[in-house]
Amino acid sequence: MKDYKSTPTYQSEYRFQRMIEEVQDYAIILMDEDGTIQNWNKGAQKIKGYNEQEIIGKNFSLFYLPEDQKEGLPGKLINEAKLNGRATHEGWRVRKDGTTFWGFIVITALHDEQNNVIGFTKVTRDLTERKLAEEQKERDAKSIEMQNKRLEEFAYVTSHDLQEPIRKIRAFTDLAKAEIDDREKLEWYLGKIDSSAAKMVQLIKDVLAFSKLSHDHTQFIPVDLNAQLLNVLSEFEVLISEKQAVLEVSNLPVILGVPVQIHQLLSNLISNAIKFNRGIPHIYISCIPVFEIGDDLQQKSGYQINFRDNGIGFDQKYAQKAFEPFERLSSEFKGTGIGLALCKRISENHKGSIKVQSEPGQGSTFSVFFPELITE
Repeated sequence: MKDYKSTPTYQSEYRFQRMIEEVQDYAIILMDEDGTIQNWNKGAQKIKGYNEQEIIGKNFSLFYLPEDQKEGLPGKLINEAKLNGRATHEGWRVRKDGTTFWGFIVITALHDEQNNVIGFTKVTRDLTERKLAEEQKERDAKSIEMQNKRLEEFAYVTSHDLQEPIRKIRAFTDLAKAEIDDREKLEWYLGKIDSSAAKMVQLIKDVLAFSKLSHDHTQFIPVDLNAQLLNVLSEFEVLISEKQAVLEVSNLPVILGVPVQIHQLLSNLISNAIKFNRGIPHIYISCIPVFEIGDDLQQKSGYQINFRDNGIGFDQKYAQKAFEPFERLSSEFKGTGIGLALCKRISENHKGSIKVQSEPGQGSTFSVFFPELITE
């Protein structure tokens, strides 16, 4: 009697089985109707980390993130394959060691002679390198977009803001020449020249500070906001005394940040609260624990630091405009229009945010959100 193992049919089936078992770039899995794993090739072991003895008899849902399991994604894919013959999906998957990879999967329904579903094959390809390359490409595109925006901002400063004090310097210089023998007028013109030059220097410093903000998180350390605020207030000691400003401050938290940037942010907010006021400034600084929904729709716990003043305020419809570079909502007080834009960039650099509520004649409240400092 002829040995079946020597027949062409057996040899063909054997080679096909060995081909599936030896493939290493794809995870090929045989599952029953409930998604329980029945067979497992070397590619599956390489990609997912389990050996055959560890995984046979387990449900394929263990490859999915907890949130995907909670939403019933594995079951939805099985049902889709039952109805349509196949289901495809891309997303993050979990290896045995807990690390994740970006997988593209195809689940195909297997049928018997009566067209009943008797199981499924699941083929997974690890596309993590492609996914990371795409994300890097998106980050690069956003970085280029941001750099182009900054170039536009610098172009605006060069063409408009910096030219204004230069025009004044030239005009007052010509007037000074015409009144060279009148010492009183000459000193007045020289004072105007000096004031315009000082404004230009301050504008250049503000622009440089705005452009130099670093996103290097190796510079981030625990920062005590109480200590930082005391340093800032000591710098404004003379101005606070002159204006007879009243400050009320509650206890502030420790956050993860860049000390020099936090100092800049606090300094700008305190300076504005004192400067944009026609009477005696009253400043209230408080902190409340909050939850915030970020741009990625993820909920973050942290602290909201409120800076409330009794200053001139402004129409709430200009709230977003207030944080744009070189925008000034009042011509009554001196300024370069960069301070609040600097605060916005600093808060975003710290994975936080800043917003304002204001009303003309009723003051403003600036609220800065900082994520909670997580300690191991």
